[in-house]
Amino acid sequence: MTPVPEPDGPKAPPPKLTLGQRLLAALPDLQRAAPRPSSGPSSASAPAGGAAGASADDDVIQPDAVISAGGRTVGSSRRSSPAARAAGPRVDPYAAMSVAELRLAMKGLDPTERRYPLAVGPLIAVLDLVLTVVALHTNPALHHKGHTNPTDIVALGIGSAVIAGLVVVAAMFRRRSLTIFALLFSGYGGGVVTLIPAWVLAGFLFIRFNRMQKSLTAKTGGPAAARADAAERRAARLEQRRQGGRRAKAPAAPAGPPPNKRYTPPKPVRPKPPAPD
Repeated sequence: MTPVPEPDGPKAPPPKLTLGQRLLAALPDLQRAAPRPSSGPSSASAPAGGAAGASADDDVIQPDAVISAGGRTVGSSRRSSPAARAAGPRVDPYAAMSVAELRLAMKGLDPTERRYPLAVGPLIAVLDLVLTVVALHTNPALHHKGHTNPTDIVALGIGSAVIAGLVVVAAMFRRRSLTIFALLFSGYGGGVVTLIPAWVLAGFLFIRFNRMQKSLTAKTGGPAAARADAAERRAARLEQRRQGGRRAKAPAAPAGPPPNKRYTPPKPVRPKPPAPD
C-alpha cells in the first residue's frame, strides 16, 4: 500500500479539546496492548508504510499524555513495571564492611549518629523542665476534676530531664543500646511535644541497627549457621579426644606360678626353756 503524500503547505493545528475530552484523554489505559505480529504479510509491508504509521501515531493522544493549554501533548508519564523495579535493587551500604566492623558498628554510634542525640538530648531536657513548670501553673484547683498531684508532675518532669541527660552521656560514650533506651523514656515529662522527637530519633537509630544486623546475617548465615559451626567444632574435639587423647595403659606384669593347692599344716612352736636359777 503506497502512503498518501502530504501536502507541502503548513499543517493545520489540531482542534482544541474541551475540558471533558481532556479529562477522558488523561485517564490511564487499562486495556492490554495488542501484540504486534512478528511475521506475516503485514510485516512485509512495514518498511513501506513505516513513515505513514509513525505520522499516524503522532496524531494520536496517548492516555497518559499531559495536554497543554494550546492542545498539544507535552509529555507522558510511564508507570514503572515490576521488571523495571527489579532491575535496580537497593544497594546495601554495609556490604563493604567486614564482620568485625559490623559487630563494632552495631554496638557503637558513628559520628553522624552521635551528632543527633547530642543535639536532641539537651533540647528534650530543657523542654521537660519548661513544660513541667507550665503544667504546675496550669494545674487546676485541689478538688477540680482535672487536678493532678503536683508531686507527680515534678517527679515526672525532673525524672524525664535526668533521663534526657543520660541520652547525652550515652551518646558521648557511643553506646547505641543505652542511647535508644534513654530516648524512649526521656520524653514523658513534656508529653507529645517531647515524645515525638525522642521516639523518631530512637526509631532512626534502631532502623540503622536493623540494617546492619541484616547485612551481618547475610555474611555469617545467622544464628543457625553459628550453632551448626559450634556443633561441628564440638564434634571435631570429641573425635580428636577419642582418637589420640586417651592415655595408653601400662603393660600388665607377668603372672607367676599358680599357688599350691595342697594343705600344709603349720609348724609347731617349741616352748622356750626356763631360765637357769
